[in-house]
Amino acid sequence: MRGISKRRIAGISGLAALVTFLWCGTASAAAWQVRAIDNTAMGQFSSLKIDAEGNAHVAYVLDTSDHLLRYGFWDHATDRWFTMTVAKGAEFCSLALDSKQHPHISYVDYGTQVGAKVRYAHWDGAAWKTEGIGPDTAGAIGFFTSIALNKDDHPIISYYDYAGPGGVFILRLRTYAWNGRYWEARTADPEYGSGKFNSIAIDSAGNPHVAYANVGVMHASLRYASWKGRQWNVEWVEGVKDAPAPLYPSIFPVYSVALVLDKSDSPHITYTDLTAHQVKYAHWVGGKWQTEVAGTMVNYAYPDRNGIALDEEGNPYLSYYDSGRGVLLLAHREGKNWVAETVDQNFAGYTSSIQIDRQTIFVTYGDRAGALKVARRPLEVQSAVQEGPVPAERTRP
Repeated sequence: MRGISKRRIAGISGLAALVTFLWCGTASAAAWQVRAIDNTAMGQFSSLKIDAEGNAHVAYVLDTSDHLLRYGFWDHATDRWFTMTVAKGAEFCSLALDSKQHPHISYVDYGTQVGAKVRYAHWDGAAWKTEGIGPDTAGAIGFFTSIALNKDDHPIISYYDYAGPGGVFILRLRTYAWNGRYWEARTADPEYGSGKFNSIAIDSAGNPHVAYANVGVMHASLRYASWKGRQWNVEWVEGVKDAPAPLYPSIFPVYSVALVLDKSDSPHITYTDLTAHQVKYAHWVGGKWQTEVAGTMVNYAYPDRNGIALDEEGNPYLSYYDSGRGVLLLAHREGKNWVAETVDQNFAGYTSSIQIDRQTIFVTYGDRAGALKVARRPLEVQSAVQEGPVPAERTRP
């Protein structure tokens, strides 16, 4: 088995642990197999990837006073999970796998205090290596990082540059990219409020793409930035440009953004429209951005993150948490309509991450009762709860 073996995981820190298998108890989720990966505390900001051999890797942060960054590994052959601690004082983590199926994790220091750094951890085949990126005099970083790797296994990390030295708000989208010798820092979107809830992906040519929210009052929007070799190109997917004062109460706040690229490098984005309490889906089709309402919620969690994955035919599946009802939902299309099914309940579902592999859907998420959980089911199982489509289009620049 390539990547991190069970023996290596156990030998590094002695934290490898077989966890209990739990069945989900709701009728609507009868097809889902649900189990705890880590029942130490609620596992937040889960980031899930399935490797080439069908094993699962997940990064997450425990909701404890130490804010431990943890890593979980599922051996598909034995159906067992193992976990270990990577670092302390972390939040807003993201995970990617390299060509050797080794995990790479981006995260930030807990809290948005001045001096908080973007941090990077990776498994080199024998141990975890961690480092802070940027000068010690930097400001504060927060509200999600996201990591992807290029064809040379070099990481690029998107992050929300929250405040500068002295605590003055900056609120802009930035990236760090490793070029083999040093980290290159770039500003992807300098406009005030840009970069919160960022999610990054790299296309087949090695260029990064980032979906994110602008949370400024005058420019609240869902945005999409793509690297063109020498500069970033920023697009408005949905939102209001230069809103006048009377429109402030009806601005378009966006949270919980997640991005995936399909086989043709076209973007697919899920996000939450706070004003309407809707989970939305945006994709690039026919030379335009098209947006649809994929689901509704009673209330949203903060700072939450939705999940998105595509099946072999490019059909989207969205995971999201309705904190008002305390349920984790999965939405997908059936014909022209979106349908939603319950994955878990009892206030389990915070910061979900989804992957589809070998005709199986996997979802990791935090359970407020005190666990990181994973749910899985065969792809062909369908639901019967419908949400009607509400499509809209916006021309891409």
